[in-house]
Order: sequence, then structure tokens, then C-alpha cells
Amino acid sequence: MTVPAPTITTDVLVVGAGPAGLATAVSALRHGAGVLVVERRAGISTVPRATGVSTRTMEIFRSWGVDDAVRAGRVDCEPRIAVHHTLAEPPLTEVPIGYPSMREALAVSPAHPVICPQDHIEPLLVEQIRRLGGAVRFGTALVGLRLDAGGYGVRGELVAADGTAVAAVRARFVVGADGTCSPVRTALGIGLERLGTLGEFAQVQFRPDLSALLGRRLHALNVVEHPDATGMLLPVGDGRWTYSQRWFPERGQSLADYTPQRWVALLRTATGLPRLRPQLLAARPFTMAAAVATRYRSGSGFLVGDAAHRMTPIAGIGMNTAIHDGHELGWRLAWVLRGLAGEALLDSYAAEREPAGRANALRSLREGGAEPGDGLPVDIGRGYRSAVIAADGAPSTAVTRLVQQAAPGERAPHVWVRRHGRRCSVLDLFEDRLTVLAGRAGDGWTRAADRLTGMPLQVHVAGRGLSDEHGDLSRTYRLGERSAVLVRPDGVVAWRHDGSCADPVATLAAAVALATGQSTSEALAV
Repeated sequence: MTVPAPTITTDVLVVGAGPAGLATAVSALRHGAGVLVVERRAGISTVPRATGVSTRTMEIFRSWGVDDAVRAGRVDCEPRIAVHHTLAEPPLTEVPIGYPSMREALAVSPAHPVICPQDHIEPLLVEQIRRLGGAVRFGTALVGLRLDAGGYGVRGELVAADGTAVAAVRARFVVGADGTCSPVRTALGIGLERLGTLGEFAQVQFRPDLSALLGRRLHALNVVEHPDATGMLLPVGDGRWTYSQRWFPERGQSLADYTPQRWVALLRTATGLPRLRPQLLAARPFTMAAAVATRYRSGSGFLVGDAAHRMTPIAGIGMNTAIHDGHELGWRLAWVLRGLAGEALLDSYAAEREPAGRANALRSLREGGAEPGDGLPVDIGRGYRSAVIAADGAPSTAVTRLVQQAAPGERAPHVWVRRHGRRCSVLDLFEDRLTVLAGRAGDGWTRAADRLTGMPLQVHVAGRGLSDEHGDLSRTYRLGERSAVLVRPDGVVAWRHDGSCADPVATLAAAVALATGQSTSEALAV
């Protein structure tokens, strides 16, 4: 007698345990959703892949309490591009990579970027998911995905690597974080728009540490222009490096040409170390291409990371964009599951993240050094527009310089404040609730928030609960005596009011309803 496979029920089913899927899971769990992550690989990735961790990503990691652990895996290198004849020779030129210096970052953030390999970050996020009560199942694939009638839920089957049925699965939401070929995207009926290709590449990962061999600190990206070994050398942590070279199938070249002997010869030439005896760890081909999904949502299904937007490694923005997707989507799913938000909040994920994903994918096709707007402006300065953000003052989604005005759609600016006698960033206040920052005569907003009893909502009045002795908070947030700025849990300004207010209760209720995608009566009734 065949025993039917058990049925697993969860709030959110995440397919794929890369940075995007893991970030989605952490965000959803921290806001109260149940999460199951399934990954067809047998275990966590051991491939370093991306290494650039941006300022905004480090802010997110800081809010999750993993920033110190991420920094512990940082690669000691100059965050710049260097062009060499061979690596052993002094650089011919240096080019900005688009990441700010520590001083530039700390002027506008409590965090700063690091160079850290993806395979150091992913285990930290898996550990965080399990600590928060979520589940991660490796060696497990999702097949037969289908939406329930009306699109309010999903069903599928989980199978082991050998095709053996593991369990049936039901979830309120499914998140496709399953890479560029994304079976989830296909099952949801979402298409793919190809933006361009820069060529075919072969890559080898190897030891030893070239910085140690050469006795100096090297750059995050090293372009080698030797005619016999043109390519790119990158330090990827734990004493490992990668070397990548473009190959041309249209010229009759083949991946079979890249034998271990050829890799050794190429590495000796590219490094300028003729006696180098590299330990070859792994080799793989990859295509430098960019593409975007035609939609980010279909009913109860959502896309994040490479499933939503494929990028080349240029500018180091792929992993960061993926993590930002997950951070933005996870809390939305949890708030809707908890009855704190409506469908419009789910729709806003696509409205806000699609422009960012497309812009970053297109940027990844532009070869060369940093462009205007790279670094801090695009990382923490790009504005959002959607139906859950007040229209007045909403910034453009295209940025060439960093402007922080606490306008609707902006990331809320960082300011150091003191709360309960302890120094903290104002960003530390936003993680698990809606937050109102009010001017010094903002008692009316506090009383109004007390009426919204079921909504996770707090009010901080400048100069009272939060110290503002030098006026930094009031100045940065443009807080007049009776101003109010409403900030979402993801640290994005949703609404602001300046000047006197005849009915703070009705005004704040309407603002909360807007930010959570509900009607005013629903917000009051939560």
C-alpha cells in the first residue's frame, strides 16, 4: 500500500536559497510570517560569486543583527578597479568602482560597504532564518506549481534530487528566487525581456592568495591587458581568487580548450608570476547578459533576485538589488498575512522594485568605471513611486546625486540621536512598525496614534523621546513645530504633513491607510 506524501502548509514558500530568497525569508519571519525555503542544491553554495556589499545592504544587515558577522568575512582589498599589464606590475590606471569610501558612507549612514563573498553571507542568513523559526530544506525542488482558484494561495509538490516525492505543499504566497531560468517564473506565466549580452566568459577559482604572494594590498577588480592573458582577476576571500576570460564561440573557440594546463598557463601570464603553482578549485562558463521579467507578480506569486532581473557583474549591483528585493517584499507579505495591510501594498512591491531592477540591469551592461549616480545616490537615493506613497514631493526614480529631504518615496535619512540615554541611528527605530517622526509641538500626533490601537505604530517627538539638542533631526527631516513624517518598516518615507492640522486623528488614519494599502476605516479597525 502506497502511503501518500504528507502535506506541508506554510504562509510563505520561498523557492531558492540564494541572497534574494534568504533575504525574503528573513524579512517575512521578522514581521511575523511562517516561512519555508526550498533549494534544489544539496547544500549551501560554496561559490563566492558576488562580493560587493553596498551601504544600503549593510544597513539592512545591521537591522537584522548580522552586520558584524558579515564584516568578519570581508576581503582586504582596495575597493577600486585597477588596470594592469600583469598583476605583478604597478597599475597602469585606477578607476572608481562606484562604492563610497568609509568616510563618505558614514556621513549619511550608520553602515559602510564591504567586500565580502556571497558564500560567506548565505550561511549567516540561513542561520538567521532557522533562529527565527523558519525552515530551510536543501536537496528539495518544487514541481507542479499552481495557483488556487482566484489566485489566493498556491499548491505544489516537493521532490528530492532523485525525483522521489517528499511532500505536497500549500502556501498563501510563493516567491520565485530560483535564478535566471526560474521555473517559478515559467509556472506563473511571466515572460522575460532580454536587454543585451556582453559575451561568453570562462572562469576559474584558485588559490593561493595573490596579495600574500605579491606582498601588497590589491584591488577589488584587476583588469589584465596582457595580449596573451587578457582577463579579470578578483580576490574572493579565504585566500581564493577568480580569473575570468572572454571566449568567442563564433571564432571556433570552445570551452574544451580551457584545460587545467591552459588555466595554469593563463594564470602565470596574467599574474606575472611564471613559477605560480595554482590550486585550481573550480571552473565554470557564464554569459554576461541582462534581462528583466515582464512582471514581478502574478496573483499569489512574486519574483525576486535573478528570477526578476538578471545582471552582469559590472558595477557590483546584482546581489545588492536581490537583497533589497527580499527586504522589501518580505514585510509586505507578513503584514498582509497579519491583516495589517491590503492588496495595494502587495501591488506596490512591483511598482517600486521593477524600475529599480530595470535601471540596475541596464547599468550592468555599461562597461567601464563608475557612472554619475553610481554608489550612494543609486544605493540609498533612488526614490519610489507607488499607490502607497503620497504623491506630493515624490522624488524621481532616476538619480545622479544624493538628495535627502525626507520626502515621500525616499529612504528615510540617517541621523544620530539619543533615546533612553543611548546613542542610536534614527534608522534603528523603523524595523518592525510604522513610525511617525514629529516636530517639537507634535503631541497631537501622539494622541492620534493612540486611537489606531491595532496598528504597530509609534510616534517620536523631536526633543522629547528623541534628543535633538543640535537640531540635526529637525533639520534633516525638515520638521516644523507641527510636522509629521510617516516612515514604513522598510525605512521608506510614505507620507509627510507640514503645518497645523485641524484633525490629527483623521489625517493620520488616512496616512496609515495609504501606506498599508487599506481604506481609512480598515486602518482604524485593525
